[in-house]
Amino acid sequence: MSSNDLFGGPRRLAAVVAVIVVVALLALGATLLVRHLLGPPEGPSPYDTPASSEVTTP
Repeated sequence: MSSNDLFGGPRRLAAVVAVIVVVALLALGATLLVRHLLGPPEGPSPYDTPASSEVTTP
């Protein structure tokens, strides 16, 4: 078996890489869309409250 036929040749390998990239981008887009529609899974951030922005001096 030659090294060119290991993954079906360079065209086949490029096609497989392209499919993996497209699937990853679709998953990223779906994740961002769901997070935009539903919010983060853990709810609102506790660091976004007005009380957390106050500076207390001892």
